[in-house]
Amino acid sequence: MTKIMAAHQPNYLPYLGFFDKLRAVDELGTEPGMFIIRDDAQYVKKEFHDRNKIRVNEGGKWLKIPVEKKMAPLNTIEIKEDGRINNVPWADYHIRQIDANYKKTPFFEKFSPELKEIYQEPKSSLVDFNMDLIKYISECFGLDTEIILFSDFGEEVNGNNASETLANAAKEVGADIYLSGAGGKGYLDTSYFNNNLKLEFQEYEHPIYKQRFKNFEPYMSSIDALFNIGYLPRSGEVAGVTKELSW
Repeated sequence: MTKIMAAHQPNYLPYLGFFDKLRAVDELGTEPGMFIIRDDAQYVKKEFHDRNKIRVNEGGKWLKIPVEKKMAPLNTIEIKEDGRINNVPWADYHIRQIDANYKKTPFFEKFSPELKEIYQEPKSSLVDFNMDLIKYISECFGLDTEIILFSDFGEEVNGNNASETLANAAKEVGADIYLSGAGGKGYLDTSYFNNNLKLEFQEYEHPIYKQRFKNFEPYMSSIDALFNIGYLPRSGEVAGVTKELSW
């Protein structure tokens, strides 16, 4: 019997690799896995906590949520109630940009109505708003992996460093394997992982798929693939592109 745990910060409209890891914790184990949202992580300006890219004709365009910036855990960060972009309420601006660039994609009409509902009454907490989006996109991709917030754990899982904390959390949920993103190779202390809790790394190659505009741009928000091809492509997949990687 094998149970896998993975963890990730609650980013805004995460990229496909986030959902690939979410899928992997169930697919690679013999038991249903567990995905931990690190809502306790420090808010970092210019990270993906409050921004991400959508595809536009010229390449990628950043959509950014106006937040009350402070050096504090993500679960304390609030979205500015009166936040505006180009004199437009930020949520309306984001929806307008999504509409303008994706309304001609094959799956826009299928998936956009409920997405818009999330923006029409956004939560004041950045984590809560991001989680609404993450759960909806997961549902659209057909994922039902159990997701829990790190803040729901007790204090006993907190270790002296990130590696010990992740190992403690994995043991708490009965995991045999902790699946880290490739970036974990640069900071995880492998001494906290052994035969009882193995450490493995996600090997992710960004897929290529049809986009509305020419010249494929990787690392967009996952809604780019959702609207263009309607499903979660696998690592390294080439999904029906033309020679020009466009329609």
